[in-house]
Amino acid sequence: MRGYFHKYHVFSNIFSILAYLLSSFINSTAARMNLSYSIIGAINFVGATSYVVGSLSFGHIGDKFGHKKFIFISTIIFSIFIIISLQFSGIVFLFFLAIVSNLFFGSFYPQIEGLIAKSESSLKIDHSKITMRFNLSWSSGNILGMAFGPFLTVKTPYLIFWYGILLNLISSFIIWRDYNKNGDKIHFIPARKLINEKLIIDFPNIRKYRRAYRLTLFFSGLLYTSILSLFPKVISLSGISLSFTGFIIVFANIAVFFVFIVLGKINIWAGRPKISFLFLLVLPITSVLMFLKMTPVLFVILSFLGGMCYAIPYTFAIFYGLSSQENDQGKQGGFHEATIGMLFGFGPLIGGFFLDIFQNMYGLGIMGIILSIIVTVIQIKFIKSLNL
Repeated sequence: MRGYFHKYHVFSNIFSILAYLLSSFINSTAARMNLSYSIIGAINFVGATSYVVGSLSFGHIGDKFGHKKFIFISTIIFSIFIIISLQFSGIVFLFFLAIVSNLFFGSFYPQIEGLIAKSESSLKIDHSKITMRFNLSWSSGNILGMAFGPFLTVKTPYLIFWYGILLNLISSFIIWRDYNKNGDKIHFIPARKLINEKLIIDFPNIRKYRRAYRLTLFFSGLLYTSILSLFPKVISLSGISLSFTGFIIVFANIAVFFVFIVLGKINIWAGRPKISFLFLLVLPITSVLMFLKMTPVLFVILSFLGGMCYAIPYTFAIFYGLSSQENDQGKQGGFHEATIGMLFGFGPLIGGFFLDIFQNMYGLGIMGIILSIIVTVIQIKFIKSLNL
C-alpha cells in the first residue's frame, strides 16, 4: 500500500517468513526424531541464547556504523552459513542451525527496527503508527512461515533452505544499491493519515515503563514460545499428522497479527497502565483452559490465546522501548530483541521440563498459573511506583 508501507517493511515480512520456516523446521524435525520435550527445549534454548548474544552484541552497532551496511554484510554471511549447515545431520545439525539462524535474526531485527524508527520519526510519523506498521509487517510473515514450515519439513525441506539462500543474496544486492542511493535513510513519502495525533508519552518515567513491560513480555511470552516449539510433538502424539500441525499452531501467529491491528487502532492503553493490565488477563485464562480435555478445536483455541499472551505485552514493550529522545533506537531495539530471545529460549526449556514431569498438558497449565502470578506482581508494583 503506497504511502503506508515501504521496502523495509517488505524485508521485515519476508525475513520473518524465513525465521519461522527455519524455527518450525527445527522443532518439526526434532519431533520426527522423537526427541524428548527437554531435548527440544534445550535446542531452542541454545538457539535463543545465540539470539540474545546477537541482539546485545550487534544491536547497537547500526546506530554508528549504519543499519543498511550492517544488514548488507550480515545477509551475505548468513547465506554462506546456511550452505555450510547442510553439511551436518542429526542432532548436531539442529543445534548448529538453531545457533547460526538465531545469531543472524538477533542482530538483523534491531537494525530493521532502528532504521525504520529513526527514518520515520524524522518524517514526523506518529510513533504508535510506526510500531504498529512494523509489527504488522513481521507478524504477517510469521503466519506463512509457521503454517507451511512443518508441511515443507515433511514434504520438501530443501525448499526452505533454497528460499533462505536466495532471499539473503537478493536482499543484500537491493539494500546495497539503496544505501548508495539514499544513504542510511529510508526514502518514503508517508500518507497524511500517518502524520496525525501524537500520543502523550511519560518520558520522565520511561525507564520504569520499559522495565515493567519487558519483564511482563518475558514472563507472559514464555507460554507462547512453549506452544510454538512443543505443540508439534504434543499435537502429533494426539493422532494428528505432523505435517498438518503447523496449520493448527499458526493460529498463535494469526492472534499476534490480530492483536497488533486492534491495539494499533485502539490506543486506550497508551500511557494508561491500569487499562493495559486488564488486557494482560488473557494469560491466566489461557492457563486455566489447559486443564481441560484436549481436542483439535481446543488446540486451536489455546494456540490463538497463546499468541495473545505474547502480542499484548509485546505491543506495550516495543511502544515504550522505541520511544526515545536520545536517538538510540538501535540500542533499544537490541534490548527489546534480547528480551524476545530470552523468552524463546526459556519458554521451550521450562515448558519441556513441565511436560516431561506431568506427561500431559497439565504441566503447561501449572506453568501458566505460576507465570500469571509473577506478571500480576510485576504490574501491581509498577502501577504503585507511578502513584496512579
